[in-house]
Amino acid sequence: MGIRLTGMASGMDTEKMIKDMMKAQRQPVNRLEKSKISTEWKRDAYREMNTLLADLQKTVNDIRYSANFNKKVASSENDAIASAKVTGTPKLSSYSIEVQKLAKSEMPASMQFDIAASITSSKQQLGASFEFAIDGDTANTIKVEATDTIDSVIAKINGSGKGVEAFHIDNKLVIKSINGNNLGGDNQFDIKVQGGGDGSVLGMTAAATSNPSSTRVAGEDAVVVINGVKQTSKSNVFKYDGVEFTVKTINTGNPLTINAKTDEEAVFNSIKGFVEKYNNVIETINKKITEPKYKGYQPLLDEEKEALGDKTAEKMDKMAMSGILIRDSYLTSALNEMRRSISAPLTGTGVNSAFDTLSEIGIGGPPTGKSAYQENGKLYLNEEKLRNAISNNGADVVKLFTSFSSSTDTGTKYNESGIAERLYSNLSKAMSDITKQAGSGTVVNDDSYLSKKIGQMADDIKSWEDRLKIIENRYYKQYAAMETAMSKAQSQGSWFAQMLGQK
Repeated sequence: MGIRLTGMASGMDTEKMIKDMMKAQRQPVNRLEKSKISTEWKRDAYREMNTLLADLQKTVNDIRYSANFNKKVASSENDAIASAKVTGTPKLSSYSIEVQKLAKSEMPASMQFDIAASITSSKQQLGASFEFAIDGDTANTIKVEATDTIDSVIAKINGSGKGVEAFHIDNKLVIKSINGNNLGGDNQFDIKVQGGGDGSVLGMTAAATSNPSSTRVAGEDAVVVINGVKQTSKSNVFKYDGVEFTVKTINTGNPLTINAKTDEEAVFNSIKGFVEKYNNVIETINKKITEPKYKGYQPLLDEEKEALGDKTAEKMDKMAMSGILIRDSYLTSALNEMRRSISAPLTGTGVNSAFDTLSEIGIGGPPTGKSAYQENGKLYLNEEKLRNAISNNGADVVKLFTSFSSSTDTGTKYNESGIAERLYSNLSKAMSDITKQAGSGTVVNDDSYLSKKIGQMADDIKSWEDRLKIIENRYYKQYAAMETAMSKAQSQGSWFAQMLGQK
């Protein structure tokens, strides 16, 4: 845009006049921009609710399958003899344990050499060349070059295949036998420098055979009899039927019992966690759909925020945002279905009528004296009653949550499905409906209703901006023409005045 010089002839502030006229022209655009902001707020609010529902669905999924209720915990009659922990899925409920022998670790044969004080790093060159044989075997001679380091010598020893391995510990070279290797039958080895070389840089001499390694002591396996079946292990830890046993004391002839039973505390915590998450979700959604709507408050545009200041603008935006989902049909329907999911009795073959609703295991509505309507479906947990139900009727509790119906009849299938199965399905539908309306922040190609609407508004705003630019340019041209005409008139007037003055 070129430089515009206005009001030169008329003396009027035509710049301000054009801006004022453009403000009036911009009103339809401003309304569009505010409507677009409101629609974006609504889309984002929907997505927040969907995130909330997805989080609840994840918790529901944890109590949707019976396998998640069948976690077991092991307990021993005497942990001083043998303890146990469940690592898999035990098939048995108890184990008779007789410890006949404890495992003993192998004590390897080993030697230690004092490295010269001049060598201060495992990467420093040794500066000496010599050869040494492992256990007097010339076929396994290690050649040390002056350019070798402690690290490279260790690599040569470990790669010799002689059944020993080396380490650099506290500036000493430690060589020990590899577990299970009896070193040719004598359970010892020696290191001998050959050919008259000087191995003192590694603390080795030609007379190393006079100072052999310690004697290897072989390890012993543990022997345990579990339910009459003998088991052996190189350590005192056994794995059997999804249980890890740690034996500590021999008890031959006096077996002890280890039980594997349902982890009732884990089941209780899973159900309690679900109740807490459910209450949090319905409380949040209820607040959102009953949030007050303040009439007359609309989103602020940038120039309006600048004129008001940050604090005032933030407060007014919050007022405008309030009630964005008031009485929303999708969220209201989702809440109704959630309440129905957890309140309808479970039916079907094998269902214990004494445990076919949540209230019968200690999960119900508000205590006496409170209004269920005011609580908006909040669940209350009687922990003692729930623990008793889990302990005494665990199978019925599991069935109440996890039952799955194969019926093709919609009504029958719903009634025969466990609470978690019903709730999971209803949450899926609710999230699907909301996604169709508001899309998802993780999806690139968002085809939702509100996203399309926002896109159309953005296109309309761009079209309006182009149109307003044309109108603004026309105003400037009109005022420029007026200024030109007035300038000519003024020039002609001056000429006539001058001519008359000469007469």
